[in-house]
Amino acid sequence: MAKVLIIEARFYDHIADGLLAGARAEFDKAGVEHDLLVVPGIFELPAALKLVLTAAEQGNDKARYDGFVTLGCAIRGESDHYHHVGTECMRGIADLSMAYDLALGNGVLTVHNEAQALARSDPARKNLGGQAARACLRMMAVKKELGL
Repeated sequence: MAKVLIIEARFYDHIADGLLAGARAEFDKAGVEHDLLVVPGIFELPAALKLVLTAAEQGNDKARYDGFVTLGCAIRGESDHYHHVGTECMRGIADLSMAYDLALGNGVLTVHNEAQALARSDPARKNLGGQAARACLRMMAVKKELGL
């Protein structure tokens, strides 16, 4: 059975709840086992992903996954902090995804305000958590089709 790791940043709990619910619903519907690893904010997502990959390389069978989903949110504030954190988060996730040939769905939101975040995270509205899970599942299928 396929196994996926959801790495979730919980800086905004109420937004993270929606993203996670959407992702879990997709994996449950597909019959895919999924674990959860929680980090404080989106900046920590790439580091957590790298730690899991390192643990798997070192033989930790509990750290072996067929796919990954990253979830979190950065909301623009009065400073440029959200831009820098968002850019580095996305760069780190993309770099690891390509370097390790990961089947990964990225559900990290970078938005201008809380209303946008709520609309995008809500499973009954834009459901970006569910979209990230579906992207992960599709990339898992691509890897399988290519014999990877």
